[in-house]
Amino acid sequence: MKLPFYNPARRNVTFSLLLVLALLLLVLTGLGVFRMYFSFDWTGGQGDSGELFSLKIRGGNAYNLFVAAPFSSAFLATQAITLVLAIMLPWFRLVGGSILAALAALAVVFIHIKQDVGNTSIPIEFELLIILVLYVLYVLLQFFAEIRDRKRFASLLSQYVPPELANAYIRDPGSMGLNGEEREVSVLFCDIIGFSAVSEQLESDQVAAWLNGFFELVSKIVVRHRGTLDKFMGDSVMAVWGAPAKTQTHAFDALSAAMDIQREIAELNARYDSMQLPHIQVGVGVSTGLANVGPLGSEYRMDYTVVGDTVNVAQRLEAQTRKYHVPVIVSDKTAEALPDILFRELDTVQVKGRKKSVTMLQPIEAKETASDELKQLLTQHRIAMEASKARDWEKATALFEQLRDDWGPSEMYELYLAGIRQAAS
Repeated sequence: MKLPFYNPARRNVTFSLLLVLALLLLVLTGLGVFRMYFSFDWTGGQGDSGELFSLKIRGGNAYNLFVAAPFSSAFLATQAITLVLAIMLPWFRLVGGSILAALAALAVVFIHIKQDVGNTSIPIEFELLIILVLYVLYVLLQFFAEIRDRKRFASLLSQYVPPELANAYIRDPGSMGLNGEEREVSVLFCDIIGFSAVSEQLESDQVAAWLNGFFELVSKIVVRHRGTLDKFMGDSVMAVWGAPAKTQTHAFDALSAAMDIQREIAELNARYDSMQLPHIQVGVGVSTGLANVGPLGSEYRMDYTVVGDTVNVAQRLEAQTRKYHVPVIVSDKTAEALPDILFRELDTVQVKGRKKSVTMLQPIEAKETASDELKQLLTQHRIAMEASKARDWEKATALFEQLRDDWGPSEMYELYLAGIRQAAS
């Protein structure tokens, strides 16, 4: 249970030692063990030296602990109170520390009123000043500790989200919606194809190096496109856009990251060649829709994550990249959010565990950069898909065969042709 006034931490031992040291110096000063004398003379530049002023500092011993009379019980009691205060202050939050300092001040005043202070005790004004100085030092230590904690937290958070989003959360934690809410997001699921077969060929340390290179590449791309790394699952990576920080471009950013992953995998494989490691081939699925974002877990461990149908669809879409032999597959909702991108429709499927069907599409290219030949091929593909849905098998077969030879991938169009032969028989 977290108490609003108590703050246990390992660094509190260090803070207590610092306050005890400060107390010792203050008590010695109050007793007059150390005295410093300052003298300041203004010369105005007169004389041969041309000095404007002179400052002299002299030290002296005005109180000898070894020959002085014994301390009174009141003095010892007040010093015990301030010692306990110095030790205990760092273990309390600001509210508790303030109450503790006030109680210590009241106790000192009570002792000085009710008992004889003796000739060798410190004046009550200086005793109260000691408590005030200890309290101020305590507040400063807590302040600098909080700044350090914020920096460490920002550094840790920036490993999962872009630094600018981490800084936004530090400035305004409420902007991240940590209480859990339903929000439209885009989810990317990336998985290595044939991981089991590759891992059997390598030693454990080689598998670790092979996977770390892949994780580093995907993580860098996700953060570059302002995404959040949700989790690593075996040889898979899940990332999300639109949480914890809201964004209106989550679909575009997620698709851009997916395309960059496929492009930069070639560079990673070139590096693996020099390390005599196998190439990596990945499939990427991107889904856009509503999901619940927020903390999930138990009292023993909490995790900020995204759950819901959108996450399941992204994972299922990634699995379909193997069947259709395309690198990236997105959902129809993702495509609807990106009207300036050309997509090739792959199929409409019933995802396991989902009542509504999902139209799967492959991102091709931006409309403004697409050639006329590419647009013509996409039109031919769309006509072939419409003919297949209308059960015009002859027309669909002719178009799919032509697309297989002129465009590809051939495995995907062979899949369509096999489906037509089965349906027509």
